[in-house]
Amino acid sequence: MPTSKSDYIVTASQSYISRSASILEAPNLHSKGKSVIQKNVTIHGEFGASIHIGRYVYIDEDVEIAPSVIPASSDPLLAMGSSGGDVGSNKLMPLHPPTKTEKALPVIIGSHTKIGNNCSIQSIAIGSCVRIGSNCRIFPRSKIHDCCIIENDTVIPPDMVVPPFSRVRGNPARIVGSLPECSGGEFVEDCVQEYTGFVRELGE
Repeated sequence: MPTSKSDYIVTASQSYISRSASILEAPNLHSKGKSVIQKNVTIHGEFGASIHIGRYVYIDEDVEIAPSVIPASSDPLLAMGSSGGDVGSNKLMPLHPPTKTEKALPVIIGSHTKIGNNCSIQSIAIGSCVRIGSNCRIFPRSKIHDCCIIENDTVIPPDMVVPPFSRVRGNPARIVGSLPECSGGEFVEDCVQEYTGFVRELGE
């Protein structure tokens, strides 16, 4: 929960970024505004790839977001064979900027999406109206479509694609159910209300 407005940097687009968050190479972070980035969040812009965050996004404490790094070669077999980390140990690949033979892929996080605390994310895209629980590991090159719930402690393996309106859990992740089509509207309303309440608590 917020403590004081002085604990946050307020951007021109009305996003609140904790002063204890680490936004590396900040010009590579593009936010549409009215989002909250909490303390001890690390966003790896130093990989050289752009990181896009939509409106009304909430990123909780101790989250790390980094681009996927793949071989610069256009050979798809080389890209698929690149390291993605050890799913069994829940550890992502070592985080380092791409070498001369590698490239980083852009990261897109859609609007009205919430990411729980203590998550590590190297997905290429997380859609709008997505709920990611606490202690999740999202491995490189994976993609989560709109209106999904990723339950606590879920590990999404490299290259997994989560269809819209899916409920996902487990290590490795599996689809365990579906969401009603009205979920998107509920998620939008929830995120707007949470942002408004956050700002109100800061005394804005």
